[in-house]
Amino acid sequence: MEFQEVTRTALGPVRKRIGFQERFAQAETLPSMIRVPTGLGKTAAIVLGWIWRRFHAPPAIRKATPRRLAYCLPMRTLVEQTADSAQTWVKRLGLTEKLAVRVLMGGEQTKEWDIHPERPAILIGTQDMLLSRALNRGYAVSRYRWPLPFGLLNNDCLWVFDEVQLMDVGVKTSAQLEAFRSSMGAFGSTQSIWMSATLEENWLETVDLPKSSLGRLLELDAGDHANDYVRKLWTAAKPLSASAAPMGEAAACAQAVAEAHRKGTRSLAVFNTVDRAVDVYQRLQKRKDISAPVLIHSRFRPEDRKRHLEAFLDKEDALAVTTQVVEAGVDVSATTLLTELAPWASLVQRFGRCNRKGDDKAARVIWFDSGEIDDKFKYAAPYDAEELRASRNLLRNLENVSLEALDHIKAEMPLEAAHVIRRRDMIDLFDTTPDLAGNDIDVSRFIRGGDEHDVQAFWREFEDAPAEAEPSPRREELCSVPVGRFREFYKKNRSDIFRWDGLEDRWRKVEEDREIYPGQTFLVRCKAGGYDAEVGWNPKSAAVEPLTAGDSRPRPEANGRDFENAPWMSIAEHTPEANGRDLENAPWMSIAEHTDDVAAELNAILEDAPVETAREFLQEAARWHDWGKAHPVFQGAVKKNEKCPRDWQKRLDIAKTPNGMKKYERTGFRHELASALAMLEAGMSDLSVYLAAAHHGKVRLSIRSLPREKAPPDAGRLYARGIWNADELPHIDLGGGVSASPTILSLECMKMGRSATGKPSWAERMLRLRDEWGPFRLAYLEALLRAADMRASQKEANRSPGGMQ
Repeated sequence: MEFQEVTRTALGPVRKRIGFQERFAQAETLPSMIRVPTGLGKTAAIVLGWIWRRFHAPPAIRKATPRRLAYCLPMRTLVEQTADSAQTWVKRLGLTEKLAVRVLMGGEQTKEWDIHPERPAILIGTQDMLLSRALNRGYAVSRYRWPLPFGLLNNDCLWVFDEVQLMDVGVKTSAQLEAFRSSMGAFGSTQSIWMSATLEENWLETVDLPKSSLGRLLELDAGDHANDYVRKLWTAAKPLSASAAPMGEAAACAQAVAEAHRKGTRSLAVFNTVDRAVDVYQRLQKRKDISAPVLIHSRFRPEDRKRHLEAFLDKEDALAVTTQVVEAGVDVSATTLLTELAPWASLVQRFGRCNRKGDDKAARVIWFDSGEIDDKFKYAAPYDAEELRASRNLLRNLENVSLEALDHIKAEMPLEAAHVIRRRDMIDLFDTTPDLAGNDIDVSRFIRGGDEHDVQAFWREFEDAPAEAEPSPRREELCSVPVGRFREFYKKNRSDIFRWDGLEDRWRKVEEDREIYPGQTFLVRCKAGGYDAEVGWNPKSAAVEPLTAGDSRPRPEANGRDFENAPWMSIAEHTPEANGRDLENAPWMSIAEHTDDVAAELNAILEDAPVETAREFLQEAARWHDWGKAHPVFQGAVKKNEKCPRDWQKRLDIAKTPNGMKKYERTGFRHELASALAMLEAGMSDLSVYLAAAHHGKVRLSIRSLPREKAPPDAGRLYARGIWNADELPHIDLGGGVSASPTILSLECMKMGRSATGKPSWAERMLRLRDEWGPFRLAYLEALLRAADMRASQKEANRSPGGMQ
């Protein structure tokens, strides 16, 4: 299929197609930068161009095209809009079965994409969710699952950063990640593309990515400008005038907005902070001459924000008060656009929301002037006063802000970052083990600048504390809240705010405000308030109405309980009964049977994986990864199940139980550590040992005992993760014609330095392995084995005794 046919099928025969889209798709090498005005189809160029290259291009281009497309956007509204478009296009192209489109936002169920690393996928998310995952500290993701998206997003992946003018420090981080993937190594083809109507090359220059390392810039050419559709948008008039209402004065601005709105048309009023937007909105609500104004900002739960947006889009006579989310997040054309001063790049984006199709003869743009701006200008935040001063000087000399008029403006648009991630930071982030106080490296400073760091909050009804089985939040329940605001809210509601503690395996009351940091998700008791469906996050609100239950979810993962394959979670809990599956007939499984399934899944993944140099190590790790389940602690927990068949009670190699098992005799027991220690004793490669140890994300670069572990009765005996020095594994069958001999486990490797016999410690082995393979490639291998294990477990949960799926 030719690219023209792809676009015609996806977009429809009457949709305007522009030459730069075809130049992108058919380029010998993809550009690094795209600078094209808003409304001309950058998203279609990227998504459809990647689809054509991956599925329809000549073989050489297909092979060079990364398997995953990570589409990164600065805000949630953009994600939802882009995902809807991509899903529509994929459906029209008949690729639904071959190509997954997945949204990566807090509360989303994302298992399906990361357990199929061999399948092409379009992954669309905010910079918070995608960059945090690329830094191995995924927001709204179990810490034990961090390495999966970290590995998959940094290997065999094309990154696209859209509307970069809104990404602040995230732009510098994205550039550094591009440099790190090049210098540290990655599997498959990887590349980054940055897009904006106002893109500047100097935004991307960093200490590790000089301008000379960037690829070419793609822009509109003479042929594009000769296109009738482009010419119409290029010359569409947008007369500009200043409002008499001073910037920041809510009462005067509300009056100006009401007077500017024309009946029968759409108007947008854009304010730089949520507080000012809410203030103006509430004043407009009280006016009799304004009918049902709408409020749109980033501090709503998704369904409420969607409802507000639809209320605006469903009417021709509509007025919306909004924030920066409108700069790229609302695909609508307003007749009247009112805006506060903002940095020039942001203003250009806001102007793009007026007369978007070029047909509106009554279009106009009004800006709230500020008077002279000094460094103490109290309404400057969240921007810098100097940026506002520069924009004011430009606006005062303009009478029209059409694309044609703006093209003649040569404005300096610097993008500074207070924190730039360095190579040492990236290497340190590979280790997901928290420090002894339970703290992690804070990556928020590398994701968003200033005061823009968020936490996620959701509300549930309960008495004194959440139930032990309180499930994970759904995306529909989550509301983004600035960290500082949430800390203030916490001080007045200390007994009502909880967070998940993976070590204690429970929802635990937040004890100190230092526990509140970006990327965290907090459970709030409904009676504490904090949210209003009409204005969003509102710490002064009364009790919050909880959302009704949607999809069934388990509680979050814990150190001693695996989300994807919980040792004492029944199959009924892990995979709710459905699809005509009889849970009572699900089989008990031996280690050999489960291992054969994992090996088969891994081989399916490896058929087209770019990991030839590591294939044998992966296969070895797959065969031996569950050897540790033969440990007496694991077998004892299984056999305490009152439904364990008599013939299985005598076995030493039970891997799976269909209807639950008791908790381990030793708190925090990890069978994968037993597997890894036994493999070391057997003289296997460090890479195979690491992959087996890491297949649940809980034993990786370090081995140490955890709080509340049960210590051995004999003093001085080493212990960690429920393994005691000199524990023994019996002889068992591992399937595939492989058997394991009886083996005594040694924890000498958990000590610092070399052993008495000169053997390196665990830390020395693993750090050497990390540096040899590089953090990205090592995590990718880890992700492949984990995907195979999870897929095997899912299939086993659905299997009847006769082997039917």
